[in-house]
Amino acid sequence: MKYIITGGAGFIGSNLVDRLMENNPLKLTVIDNLRTGTANFIEDHKGKKNFEFIKKDIKRVDSFPDESCDWVFHLAANADVRGGVKNTRVDLEENLIGTHSVLEFMRKQDIKKLVFASSSALYGETKVIPTPEDLPDIKPISFYGASKIAAEKFISSYCFTYGMQAWMFRFANVVGKRSTHGVIPDFVNKLRKNPHELEILGDGNQTKSYFDVSDCVSGLIDIPIADKNIVVEAYNLANNETIKVKDMAPIIVDEMGLKNVKYKFSGGDRGWIGDVPITILSFEKAKKIGWGTTISLEEAVRRTVRYLLDGR
Repeated sequence: MKYIITGGAGFIGSNLVDRLMENNPLKLTVIDNLRTGTANFIEDHKGKKNFEFIKKDIKRVDSFPDESCDWVFHLAANADVRGGVKNTRVDLEENLIGTHSVLEFMRKQDIKKLVFASSSALYGETKVIPTPEDLPDIKPISFYGASKIAAEKFISSYCFTYGMQAWMFRFANVVGKRSTHGVIPDFVNKLRKNPHELEILGDGNQTKSYFDVSDCVSGLIDIPIADKNIVVEAYNLANNETIKVKDMAPIIVDEMGLKNVKYKFSGGDRGWIGDVPITILSFEKAKKIGWGTTISLEEAVRRTVRYLLDGR
């Protein structure tokens, strides 16, 4: 099999690279501009005959190799949800125009299979909890979420117009090895600076699902193989367990070996503009195909802390 992975030097992308390279593919090409990705994440594969790294921006026409492949995994995106408030074009350009560029490359090279990293952020605030994929009235509250649902619609249109297939994955909060942003890195960084006090954004009651990146990667690879006869489908990936942000803090404090940490809260029902206070996804569709998490929420959190502390 030949694979192209956009954003393959990022958090989830590099873990996907590791898993696919274990199977000794015919060729695997990573395209990443390293704006949020890290070259060190894929360092172990550089120099291998079946691995290629292209440091370019996917929005550029010349970023893609002049050859076809069996699968495109499109993970390149703006990862800074909060940044969209200050730069209102970043999600439009990185997430939507970038996706259009990928789709045009696929059309021209007659590539038929696309795996797309979408996001649960597209649901916005919903009264339907757990939230299913077929929610009838989706209203994103962040530019990031809006760009993801717009990208999904472009993907759907290309699939029906040019005979492509697409598996689109709406993640809950993915954590684990090489995690670079989110509440766990935020807490760890703050506690490194001040091990006696931790500021928690919002009121701490934000309730969400967290699952390990290894389970996420399994979904990206296994579900398209298991559900192979679709045209275009969206799948939620999440954990059965949920946790409040304020209840996650003691787990991180314990894993760091700290004592008597004082918690203070910034106030309000969310951490920032565009943050969704409650994200609980229904992933019955993925379950029926045979996917499920293998790592508990607490262990996923602890693994992430250990990685952030010493890389293990």
